[in-house]
Amino acid sequence: MRAIKRTVSVLLTLMLVLGMVTIAIGTASAAGTYKINVTSNIGKSTSKDYNASTEKVTITFNIKAANLIGTRGLITYDQNVLELADTTATKIFPNLTAGLVANTTKTDGRIPFSAYSLNGFEFNTAKTYVKLTFNVKSCTKDTTVNLDILDLIGSSTIPNKDETDEINYIHNGTIIDASAFTASVAETVTPEVVDEDPFIQSETLALEGEIGMNFYLYNAPTGYTASNIKIAFTGPGTDYNKTVSLTSLPQRTRDGVTVRRYSYFVAPSDMTKTITLKFYNGSTLVETYTTCIADWVDKNISKFETSTPKGALMMKTMLNYGAAAQVFFNSNTGNLANKNSSYALTKINASQISVPSGLDVAPKISGCGLSFTQSTAALEAGTDLRIKCSITDATKASAATVTCDGKTLPSSSDSTKKVFTLKSIAASYLDTVYTFKFSNGAQYKQSIMNLCKTTLQSNSNNEQVVNLVSAIYWYNQAANDYFGE
Repeated sequence: MRAIKRTVSVLLTLMLVLGMVTIAIGTASAAGTYKINVTSNIGKSTSKDYNASTEKVTITFNIKAANLIGTRGLITYDQNVLELADTTATKIFPNLTAGLVANTTKTDGRIPFSAYSLNGFEFNTAKTYVKLTFNVKSCTKDTTVNLDILDLIGSSTIPNKDETDEINYIHNGTIIDASAFTASVAETVTPEVVDEDPFIQSETLALEGEIGMNFYLYNAPTGYTASNIKIAFTGPGTDYNKTVSLTSLPQRTRDGVTVRRYSYFVAPSDMTKTITLKFYNGSTLVETYTTCIADWVDKNISKFETSTPKGALMMKTMLNYGAAAQVFFNSNTGNLANKNSSYALTKINASQISVPSGLDVAPKISGCGLSFTQSTAALEAGTDLRIKCSITDATKASAATVTCDGKTLPSSSDSTKKVFTLKSIAASYLDTVYTFKFSNGAQYKQSIMNLCKTTLQSNSNNEQVVNLVSAIYWYNQAANDYFGE
């Protein structure tokens, strides 16, 4: 568990959930199949599917232009997705080697280049202008490789005699004479993406007690024997990092197809961290798939804006909560969960949180061998409400119990204290008042939202606390609206 800030150690340890209620927020997906788009300022484009098994993508841009003597341009790409397999400039620009200047080692995803030769370049017939080969580093989103041809210069004489013989086909990115050149672009991915992933049928948000993903896997993966398939799940959710056999997972029918399900949960501060699935046929790795909570929401939320607007709002407030938790716990703050969301977090004050009277009144539990100390919201592994007591009589304390809604709560103890825990309170129940009954008949009432209110009252000038409690509040409100609570 990460270190928590002293000012809110009574309340905040981390993790808000939407638990105890089943919610299916999801869409059928092609199991991480995305697009590598190739664009240019002269209108030539192409697009190919790629997925987690794709190793390389090769892009070839051909040009035909008579008496070409000079050119200048800029290539841009996302270095988080792609990396140049070979940075040798003469291989990238095989027909522009004379007078070539190109920076292929920049760290910002740009390749500026230029070439000029009085003797001209042989493009009287279509030749390779640019050939790029990238290794695929990650597969979590659509990506684009763009070529801007800023200058394309011809000459009325070869070799060129002086500037008066120069003819601008393209100048500073503006096409002067479109009839002077023709262009084409081709793209290939290796290995080719098949139409349907053999393993992953779909994935959805898993908001059934914590924040995570439900992975629905084909019960009978095409081309494989199901009993031979094992899946290794890795990521920030330590408790869910396991290697399991496909046939050991619970079975159900989804969209008329028999599937197996695995749910993977993360802390809100980990919504932007990668979850990886590795599929093994026996001991042979046959597919790797990666995703993360925030990217899934970014990719799919538009589908819910019209069909399920309350669900879309809950996702937006969830992202705000994740971002607030990241800042508070200083976790992966360069990649905030709500970075692509325009839904701003509205800050609240303690007076906006409405709670009934009679909460947090210390129970008289000396008959249980205990003395009430405090209650806290432990948010590190589900929204847990903990009741902490000091032990005054070890014999009586060992037999002491607490029930809530007719269920006996789990407890832990040492020589000086005993703690009772109500685990994984759902987001729509964060404002619910729970009654805890001790074995001597004493009762104690508390809610997560009351603890939030108390903490906000004590830390109203702490911006990070205000943001975190505000995010929890609005997430609870959105969940109540969605579920009709």
